[in-house]
Amino acid sequence: MRRNALTLLTLSALLLASESYASQNHPASNQSYESCGLITGEYLTVLQLISRGYTADSLKQSLPDISPEAQARVDDLARMARNDGLVDSYSTINSEYAGCAKKIFDARGLPPQGSREAYYHHCAGENKVGYEVAIAALIGASKAEVIKQLEPQQKSGAQSIFMVLESKGRLGMFDSLATELKRCLAAIP
Repeated sequence: MRRNALTLLTLSALLLASESYASQNHPASNQSYESCGLITGEYLTVLQLISRGYTADSLKQSLPDISPEAQARVDDLARMARNDGLVDSYSTINSEYAGCAKKIFDARGLPPQGSREAYYHHCAGENKVGYEVAIAALIGASKAEVIKQLEPQQKSGAQSIFMVLESKGRLGMFDSLATELKRCLAAIP
């Protein structure tokens, strides 16, 4: 119960952060690694809570001072999960996150080392690798073949993705990827 309360608090903070960004009506070219990460974290949290039995209505009622725009995003995510399934919804959000980060990279390149944006860029990169490993695992790629293509620091995470897929299935694997991304985002100074 305490974990659910903390998750709802985290979701509330993420909704407020992404709402603050969205309310400024920034065009896509003005997005940042930070905005992409925060919005993705919000969306993944909503999917995680839906997978644990929360409804869009219960989420909206549990969140203090949720704006109509944020309520609409919760409804949209719940509808996507219902129509496409949770696994495909997780996949879509991870794919969109990678696309968002790529657009920023194409427009601005690497952020300055040690900057806040560099930390968000790092999380985007780690999530992209994790997502690519997850897709490879889902299509039946050899764990050994996938892992040998990765950088040394990524091999342990890739092994974990394969193990979670084997033990908890596709939904568990995507839930684990979401948790890892949120850990990375939460560690940013």
